[in-house]
Amino acid sequence: MLSSDEAFEQQLPQDLQIRASVHFTPIDVARRAASLLATDAGMSILDIGAGAGKFCLAAAAQVPTATFVGVEWRGRLVRLAKRLADRLELSNVEFIHADALELDWSKYDAFYLFNPFGEQLMDNELVLDRTIALEPEKFVVHVAAVRHRLSIARVGTRVATYHGYGAPAPLGYDLVRRERAGSDAIELWVKTRLIQAGEATESFA
Repeated sequence: MLSSDEAFEQQLPQDLQIRASVHFTPIDVARRAASLLATDAGMSILDIGAGAGKFCLAAAAQVPTATFVGVEWRGRLVRLAKRLADRLELSNVEFIHADALELDWSKYDAFYLFNPFGEQLMDNELVLDRTIALEPEKFVVHVAAVRHRLSIARVGTRVATYHGYGAPAPLGYDLVRRERAGSDAIELWVKTRLIQAGEATESFA
């Protein structure tokens, strides 16, 4: 199932196979991002907008000493991801049916972002399914919420993005690595310092 992108897509319902290459992380990208994020045994990594679980599954197989948690608000995709995890007999992966912005992010050491709100900027022919509306205003709100949560994370927090998430790295993070991957790049940001009260903030909208 994880030998190639095509092998993974064959495990999906037909309607998801059609758009899988647009919405789901390539396996080679997932493996590389997992290695960049999970640098120590016991780390916990949150995938925001996990979809059918492809990143978490490939990452968990790549780095068995870390735990990968995927949060996705579409129940159908969460159920699918759990079934695939069972088939692979992976014990270091978990999928949560929830709004990522309602979770406690403080328990996680690292985060993975593959443009999780991008569907809000797409027309109906590009969205994964019909449950996401074209709502650019919500995109801005959600991106700002992610940026805030990352900004208050503890020093040492690691963030890997593929196709970004809609904004630059928050203040306090350094871009420590950028690798070409597929049609874009994997960027690794690491939080190196706390932001002092009154320090200038950036605008990204």
